Amino acid sequence: MPADDRAEDILLKGFLERLRGPGEPAARAELVEALLSRFADAAEMWRLTAEGLLRAGYAQTAVKVLDVAIQRFAGAPELRYWRGNALRIGGHHADAEHDFRAVLAIVPDHREAAFSLAHMLREDGRFSAAVDVVCASLRARPDDQRHFIAGLTFLRECDAHDQGCVLSASARERWPESSEIAALAAEFSLATGDFDGARAALHVALDGNAGDGMSWLRLAYCGRCTSDAAPDFLRIEQAWRHCTHGGDLRTNLGFALGKMLSDIGDRSRAGTVLREANAAAAAQAKWRAHDWHAFVNRRLGDRGLPQTKPAVDYVPVFMVGLPRTGTTLAASLLARSGDLRNRGELNWIDAMYRLLDGQGRLHDRGALASVGALVSAQLRRDDPPAGWYLDKNPLNFRYLDLIAAIFPDARIIHCRRGRRDTALSLWTQRFAHADLGFSYDFSDIAAFMEGHDKLIEHWHRTLPLAWFDLEYEALARNPEETVRNMRRFLGMPDDRATDNTVDKQAITTASVWQVRQPLYVSSINRWRAYAEYLPELERMF
Repeated sequence: MPADDRAEDILLKGFLERLRGPGEPAARAELVEALLSRFADAAEMWRLTAEGLLRAGYAQTAVKVLDVAIQRFAGAPELRYWRGNALRIGGHHADAEHDFRAVLAIVPDHREAAFSLAHMLREDGRFSAAVDVVCASLRARPDDQRHFIAGLTFLRECDAHDQGCVLSASARERWPESSEIAALAAEFSLATGDFDGARAALHVALDGNAGDGMSWLRLAYCGRCTSDAAPDFLRIEQAWRHCTHGGDLRTNLGFALGKMLSDIGDRSRAGTVLREANAAAAAQAKWRAHDWHAFVNRRLGDRGLPQTKPAVDYVPVFMVGLPRTGTTLAASLLARSGDLRNRGELNWIDAMYRLLDGQGRLHDRGALASVGALVSAQLRRDDPPAGWYLDKNPLNFRYLDLIAAIFPDARIIHCRRGRRDTALSLWTQRFAHADLGFSYDFSDIAAFMEGHDKLIEHWHRTLPLAWFDLEYEALARNPEETVRNMRRFLGMPDDRATDNTVDKQAITTASVWQVRQPLYVSSINRWRAYAEYLPELERMF
């Protein structure tokens, strides 16, 4: 090892040993500056040291060190990028944004700065700004395939489906054989209702990667199959026959084929295929009825949470209930006039409950107020304002006490549907989220429904929340009156629209095709057609 390297190593070793002791960030920063003074001309040495401080958890010290370094090396954007990261970790988001944007002004194709800034903006609820940053970054690196895949994934996570459609189309022209880009393009097309475009992209994705189980599943949801001679039916059926090994691929193929068999009315075979697929999914799921019962009993015994008084200029709306009870349809119809922003199925209420519960701070008014502000930012975001914001995650029924604490003026729409139809609809779907692991076994579905009923009854008795019970059957049979009643409950202006279809709203749930069709009542009592093949429906519900 050269002498300079040994000296450098000894200095840094001594610094790290002293850093572990007590001391203020300013004192530590002075120590770092003294140690680095012998490397006055080596900006990279300063950067590496600051990066090491940051990774060790000394964000404040890293900021102070980088303040000095930036004065010494004004033309080194990497130093400003790392200070942006340190400021972000320290919670100084406005200053961090200034640094990240300064880096991008000098180096427009700086991938790390763009994504650090975009993730921070999204954390703050500034989705539009985050999407703009990523789109600009993709334009600055037009030949970087991995960057495009990361960027398109980020846009998907931000529900930026329109921008995703445009940029994924551009990416497909540049990399026409990329199965990964084709699969992402298909997701954007499917969400925006371009079913032909989604189907074409999925064919490319599966030609390049036949092991992509989710693409097989999405192919089945590009429309209603009308014949066992349809090309997509034959393709999925052949893949099912040739996939003899177990695993997630065969499970997804089973749900895809089962859906198409149901479409064409072959319920006997659909039941057989779906039994195998559900058994495999249940074996992979971590959901256990015993754990669910324990959770419900604990929630029933929890003492009430203190209310906060959030400063919001809108009405928070939460649509809850059992999954597959019409939440997607109801939310889409409510959002058609533009008075209400449908934010889809957010996971923030669940995440914030777990955070506060883990910290023992569920009854801390300050912590509840902070959580309320964070959830509010995710509802409000930075698009044009509206008077009502909707989170349609049905599983939020587990935490209505937290919703009542952080949003005392929230409106609750509780979706209900015939139990046998609900059970059948759950059992025939493949879900991505682990919380829905109960849906692959009828006894687990029954146990989950029982817990749901206990909690709903408990919240009804104990919480002062405004409540509306929405019956799926009423929505399907008389949509105009039912939507009008919901709007009146929410305090929204009269809706004179008569078109009950959903236009260009993005849909990302399993109802992606059905919810775009004219409303129909054939899904009411649908279970009867399966009773012969699935006797559990009549016996257990």
